[in-house]
Amino acid sequence: MLELVRFFCGFVEFAIYGRFPERFINIVTNNGFPLWGVKKDGDKMYACMYAKDYKRMRKFAKKSSVRLKTQKKCGLPFFLKKNKNRVGVVAGALCFVLVVLFMSNFVWTIDVVGLETVSYTHVMSVLKENGLYVGTFKPRVSFPQIGRNTQLEIDDIGWMSVNVLGTHASVEIKEKSKSPFVEDVSTPANVKAKCDGQIISINTANGEALFSAGSAVVKDQMLVGGVLKDKLGGVKLVRASAEVIAKTTHKETFTLNKNFEQTAFIEGDTSKRVEIFSLCFPYSYAFYDEKNSYIKNETRSACLFDAFLPLRVTTQKVYDKDKKNVMLSEKTANSILKNNALLYECFSLQNCDVSNRDFKIVASKNQYILEATFNTIEDIAYQSDIEASRMVVEEKEKGDKEAK
Repeated sequence: MLELVRFFCGFVEFAIYGRFPERFINIVTNNGFPLWGVKKDGDKMYACMYAKDYKRMRKFAKKSSVRLKTQKKCGLPFFLKKNKNRVGVVAGALCFVLVVLFMSNFVWTIDVVGLETVSYTHVMSVLKENGLYVGTFKPRVSFPQIGRNTQLEIDDIGWMSVNVLGTHASVEIKEKSKSPFVEDVSTPANVKAKCDGQIISINTANGEALFSAGSAVVKDQMLVGGVLKDKLGGVKLVRASAEVIAKTTHKETFTLNKNFEQTAFIEGDTSKRVEIFSLCFPYSYAFYDEKNSYIKNETRSACLFDAFLPLRVTTQKVYDKDKKNVMLSEKTANSILKNNALLYECFSLQNCDVSNRDFKIVASKNQYILEATFNTIEDIAYQSDIEASRMVVEEKEKGDKEAK
């Protein structure tokens, strides 16, 4: 602000010659005239002061036995005096001020902070639907209302605020905290096998184990029962839980065609367009077939003093698809199939310890086939809820049969 005041008032940078320039500095300061930028260079000193005060320094210079020499005149008054006959300069400066004032009524840049799981693209799309986008005319919209509407439309947002500073809009978002997983311990359940296997060990936390180590079980067979009988013959339902470690086998088949269609992309024409706010002005064109082409857009935004301006140049490159039939060699096919099998192991068997794997590759007329066998050790237990009403019906039917 002080530099702005000095610019509008106008100031003079001058040199002080003489034997005792420090005496001149002291006299001027004691009389209440502001000085700044004071520095010494050999036998002379330099300083700055307001132009209106500089005219009154002659008597102080004479009293101090020094001479003053003007080095530079700075500020708006000197600029206007120098260019008073240049109407174009004044008109240009006035137009510049008016344009800056008008452009300050728009939102030039938007920044979204605080996103973790919510999509940035989705947030920007919803903000645009509610009236906040690059080029928004600030006096016509209510930014608090935009924030409330956006929060209502996106369920994962717990709190948000739209703050506008100058031409920059900062959207601060706090996502909702996810509810912690609470395991169901009240519903009665049995423990069953999720696949075939041979039990290595069974550790029961609740319920009655029906098998021991070394037993072979099949998929969906009950391993630990959640129905317990007491000494009086009563039935008690519990939620059985156990860790059942077993040897299992997983088989998977992967296929690959011998002949396949390979697609390559060849760079074609390029089109460019200039975007100012929401307006688009193309200045070069590229014609392409949407079905047989791939489009890549590159956007560069104008930047001034680390602030992005609403001026962008978008380059659209067209790549034409070149399709051709390729004959796959046996060596390449084997490598691809084995990689697919290893990817299956990494993602589908990530909770298993693979003790052995066997790959068998055969070739048919049109395909290469890989039969993969994985010997694993894993926990095969899963909980299956018991329908209490069904248990009552079964017990009643059983009692009726015994009575007959």
